[in-house]
Amino acid sequence: MRNDSPLKNYDSFGGVTKNGAATKNDFAGNPTPKEYHADPDNYGNTHSVGRALIAVFAASLAAILLFGGGALGTTTTDVPGAKIVSTIVALNEIAYNISVPAGEEALSVRVVGGSSKQEKKLVPGTNEGKFAGLSAGKKYTLEVFMKQGFGETIVASKTLRTKPLDQ
Repeated sequence: MRNDSPLKNYDSFGGVTKNGAATKNDFAGNPTPKEYHADPDNYGNTHSVGRALIAVFAASLAAILLFGGGALGTTTTDVPGAKIVSTIVALNEIAYNISVPAGEEALSVRVVGGSSKQEKKLVPGTNEGKFAGLSAGKKYTLEVFMKQGFGETIVASKTLRTKPLDQ
């Protein structure tokens, strides 16, 4: 379709109308529709996710088989002779008797519960002591642990409850 208006088809250089020549007002047709172009395959790379999951599972299984549960951050008992021999629970304190084998100097004991956390260093042999200033009638955990690198291993643990105020 052409616009044959002489003012729109006027050639300023030649001073004449461009009859029969294509001008900017001539219809050139629609551009090629985008649906004829190939779209990217959005689901073409999903097989790599499955491969990644299989690789992670295989690496975890190998770590468990080669290094045991410690490779995945679980705590194990590395000091078989360290144990909590006895405890005495009072209104606001917990007394303990802990046996530590000879040569083990990296062990500590702590009591954790509520807003309280107290720690003490242990020496080889028999260790007796107490944690005071605890709340009455609360649950506490007495733990013997060893610090290793960035983590720690709990060697022995016991859950206790201090005496309530009415007794």
